[in-house]
Amino acid sequence: MLILLIITVTTGRLITNLNKGWKFRRSDNNSWYPANVPSTVHMDLIDNKLIDDPYYEDNLLSMYELELEDWEYKLEFTNKEFDYDINELVFEGLDTHADVYLNDIQILKANNQHRTWRVMIQNLQDQNTLRIYFHSAATHDLMKQLQDSPLNLPYNYTYSRKAAYHYGWDWGPRIVTCGIWKDVYLDQYDYGRIVSMHAKALKIYERSVVVEINIETYLINVGTYSIEVQFKGLDEITINNQYPLNIVNTKFLYNMSDIELWWPIGQGQQKLYQLQAYLIKNESYVDYLKITTGFRVAQWIQEKDGDKTQSFKFRINGRDVYLKGANYIPPEMFLPRALKNPSIYERIFQDSIAAGYNGLRFWGGGQFEYDIFYELADKYGIIIWHDLMFACAMYPGTDDFIANVQAELKDNVKRLRIHPSIVLWGGNNEVEIGWKEWGWKRNRVEQEVSMLQQWYNILFLQAIPNVLTELHPEIYYWPTSPSTSVNDVEQLGSGDIHYWGVWAAKHQIENYTKFIGRFNSEYGMQAMIDVNNFKKAVPKQYDLNFDSPVFQIHERHVRGIPLIKEYLKNYTNYNSYAHSFLQLTYFSQIIQHLSLQTAITSLRSAKPYNMGTFYWQINDVWPVISWASVDYYGCWKAGHYAAKKFHSDPALTAIQNEDQIQVYLINDNVVNYSGNVTLELRQYNGFIVKSWEYKFQEISQNASKRLLNYYIQNYNQTYRSLYLQMNFYCDQKNCDYRGVYNFGRPKEWQLQKPDISYTQQGNTITFISKSLAKYVYVFSNSDCINLSDNFFDLSPDIPYMINMKESKKFSFFSYYDVLVTAINSDLQLLSEGMAALMLSESD
Repeated sequence: MLILLIITVTTGRLITNLNKGWKFRRSDNNSWYPANVPSTVHMDLIDNKLIDDPYYEDNLLSMYELELEDWEYKLEFTNKEFDYDINELVFEGLDTHADVYLNDIQILKANNQHRTWRVMIQNLQDQNTLRIYFHSAATHDLMKQLQDSPLNLPYNYTYSRKAAYHYGWDWGPRIVTCGIWKDVYLDQYDYGRIVSMHAKALKIYERSVVVEINIETYLINVGTYSIEVQFKGLDEITINNQYPLNIVNTKFLYNMSDIELWWPIGQGQQKLYQLQAYLIKNESYVDYLKITTGFRVAQWIQEKDGDKTQSFKFRINGRDVYLKGANYIPPEMFLPRALKNPSIYERIFQDSIAAGYNGLRFWGGGQFEYDIFYELADKYGIIIWHDLMFACAMYPGTDDFIANVQAELKDNVKRLRIHPSIVLWGGNNEVEIGWKEWGWKRNRVEQEVSMLQQWYNILFLQAIPNVLTELHPEIYYWPTSPSTSVNDVEQLGSGDIHYWGVWAAKHQIENYTKFIGRFNSEYGMQAMIDVNNFKKAVPKQYDLNFDSPVFQIHERHVRGIPLIKEYLKNYTNYNSYAHSFLQLTYFSQIIQHLSLQTAITSLRSAKPYNMGTFYWQINDVWPVISWASVDYYGCWKAGHYAAKKFHSDPALTAIQNEDQIQVYLINDNVVNYSGNVTLELRQYNGFIVKSWEYKFQEISQNASKRLLNYYIQNYNQTYRSLYLQMNFYCDQKNCDYRGVYNFGRPKEWQLQKPDISYTQQGNTITFISKSLAKYVYVFSNSDCINLSDNFFDLSPDIPYMINMKESKKFSFFSYYDVLVTAINSDLQLLSEGMAALMLSESD
């Protein structure tokens, strides 16, 4: 029998946590096993050693049959409190199709993973049995698809309001799980409860902010109630008024003179306040709610600036901000794992800050996150462009589906609108562009096309914005991303774009300089993950190659391996030299580095025409070859080091168009910098062919300035042995910038032996080379080490320092060394310290 965890909220309300003591079984099995709620059935099966880790080797193949099973969870608990007028069972997250029974009486039929289910119960006893029967979502979807035939949605996962990525994606496995993924508790009260509270800045004046506070209550007894609101962090402010029965929405308007605004990182402080609301009856507190929030005014500005062009930029507290970051996907296939290991969320935000992000796009194929994600975004000043949970397919528009979605939105918007980091609600990911351009209309009769279009309009242009206008009107709604097709150049002048010509269409990486939208919200390049980390999932030597079936399981894109080979062939010396797994990993990461460098520098240089860059993607859900710049285990790929460098402020960017080179000086911060810029056209041995110098008394905030527009004479004969050295010597602290730009592609570079040497003092390593060294890679032979910089360039005779978090034995090599060193058994060399490969090895 469960010993209950009881939390007394006030004299009029009692909340009892019901997470402990659950058991589960397959529906046709008599054996019960302990469950660790919140969880998923796959987590519980793994904990009980009933299945193997689906991330390991080819174990994924044995998971598919489980998605057709039904599962049952059971909890026995004791209740001693019968004096409350209202008894409610609350299920904050059931995934997904669940019949809930209390003492063998059905009390709920749930059908939405994203909703909170609150059930008023009448049959509570001393000894109680709570039972949840989970029906297979895969079976449900198939049956709905057959029922609707011949009308066919592009994918049948849209029949379930469930995380779409569970059904498999081009970076994630198909594991259609189920379970109790959030808290379960018994809520008992007499007079009523505070449902939600929201505070927002309506107007910002020079010395004050007008704040509106909205409180929703649920009242059940006749009488007079009062509501008291207190602010923590300001002079004590108490707002106390009397309200009669059944008044559920209360609004306060207050002009506050001492409030500090919340700003994204790089623009100001992330000031947060605690607000406390009390529901009072008969001079007693009967309920209490506390929130932490910040005050800001967020806008998305779309102003006509040409015949066919219109801006698309983010403005906060009256200031335009250039957004830079990446797309965020769920950090786990089984999200409760991340809840139980919150350092995963902390690491993602630390990696974001370290790489110069000020924003993340929350992708719509996952699930609304736990509170910790949004709390960290508020704390660190990371802007969230938040998709709603719709992605890459057409959705039903029937009355019951719409009602279900609207209830889902009300639950989540009320919960999340307190977070100042959320500045945009996105209706869906790639639904409209898929409908228009991906062949979803093919082989359909006109009536089907008309119906699906009507369903789209009802859902994304009526039902969803109606809820958002009611509950969160101060935040902009963007119905679909991308809003603009890259197939029509004239459309690039407005909205946001997803440019996948590089990668999916095999465009050359240089095309990033041509596809510049007003906001580039998706683009990217795949890269393999750290060798040591990949071995955790694929440990056998003979599986570490493109042809291995086990290897292929950890590459989910149907054309991923051929596309990686294509870019390796076109940009590196892969055909001639890269025959080992370590080399392939290194070369593929260089391709990702080069891709992000080209895209980010092109987009930032186009400021203010372009006002945002979110590449795909920062993180992974499991060990996989993907577009992530940080792998599942937290190891930075070369792409993340590129993001850190090319997101920096101030920054020098070089943009090449055949024999023309342009250099820009960029500052997205609110700091005004001053200093000197030197540009040097050099040979690989360091000889300076031509140089330029600029003195700046002030580099104004939020600026992009072109410094150079230079044509290289005899370019086709000379570029393979030339590079551009770019330096900004800053008068302020910690803002120097050093960059190298190489002309052409890596396989065309006529590199010389760099002769790299180093010195080490504690955790600081200083490298120096005699000629240009490209993509110097520093690594451990046992695990991943994240450094202050990696895959960096060394200019001749210019020392360069990097830092380790903790001192470790390390090895290093450059692009030149991989070309001239034969490696036939790199994993064996890894275990032996890689002595045959390295220029040098630390003590």
